[in-house]
Amino acid sequence: MEVWLGFLGENTMKKENYHLHTTISDGKLKPEELIKFCIKKNFSTICITDHYFFPKGFRDWGNDFYSEKDYNELKILKEKYKDKIKVLIGVEFDWLTGYENWLINESKKRTYDYKLISVHFLQINSEHCPIDYSRELFEEMIEKIGSAKSLVKKYYQNLKNAIKTNCFNIVAHLDLIKIWNKNEIFFSEKEDWYIQEIEEVLNLIKKYNMKIDVNLKLLNEFNKEQCPSLWIIKKAKKIGIELLVGTDGHKKNEIDYDIKIMKKLSLTSG
Repeated sequence: MEVWLGFLGENTMKKENYHLHTTISDGKLKPEELIKFCIKKNFSTICITDHYFFPKGFRDWGNDFYSEKDYNELKILKEKYKDKIKVLIGVEFDWLTGYENWLINESKKRTYDYKLISVHFLQINSEHCPIDYSRELFEEMIEKIGSAKSLVKKYYQNLKNAIKTNCFNIVAHLDLIKIWNKNEIFFSEKEDWYIQEIEEVLNLIKKYNMKIDVNLKLLNEFNKEQCPSLWIIKKAKKIGIELLVGTDGHKKNEIDYDIKIMKKLSLTSG
C-alpha cells in the first residue's frame, strides 16, 4: 500500500498538511495569512479544518466559529491561490453525546472536501468534560466514572458511534484519550481490552471508507507522541486505511514539520 504522506514517488518530496486551524475558529492566523505561509514553506496541499460552532446552549465559547461568511471566504481563497497551492476546505466536528441529531444535520448543510470528526468531550453524569483540558480534570473524570479503563472504553464508544453515522471522512487524533497517559500511568496500550477497542475502531473506519488523521501536535506537547500511536498506524496501513498527516496547527510554529518524522513513522511511499 502506498501512503502519500511527505513524499511523492521515490525521491520527490511532497509536503501536505490536512489539519490546520485559522481565526475562523481558534487559530491565530487569518485564512489568507495561513495560505501564504504554507506557500512560503513549500506545501503542495493544505486542508483548512476549522472547528465547527457548538450547538446552542452547549458552551459559552466557540459559538461564533465557522460562519457562512467564513465558509464563502475559503471558497474565494481556494480559487485565488489554486495555481500556487491546493487548498482544501475542511471542517472539524466534535462528537457530543446528546447532540447527535444536531451534528448529523449540521454536517450535511455545506459541501466540504473533508469532514473531520473528533472526540474532545465525554459526558460524565450530566456534564460534558473536555478530556484534553488538564491532567487534574482527567483524573477527576476517572474518579467519577470509576476507572481509567471505563473512561477509555467510553471514549472509543463515542468514536465508534460517530463513525457509524457515515457523515464524516476523517477520524481526527484517533487516540487523543492517551493525552495524559505518558509512561502509561493510567492504562496500558498493550492490554488485550485496549487492543480490541482499537481494532474495532479500525475495522469501522475501513468499513465506512474513512481516513485517519496522523496528528503530529502531541509530538511537541504533553506525551511527546503523535496520534495515533505507531502500532496503530501500522495496523491501519496493513488493512488498507489511508492516512493523512496533519499538524493540528493553530499558529505558525505548529504548521511546518520535519520530513524525517514521515520516515520515522513509516509514512513514505517507499
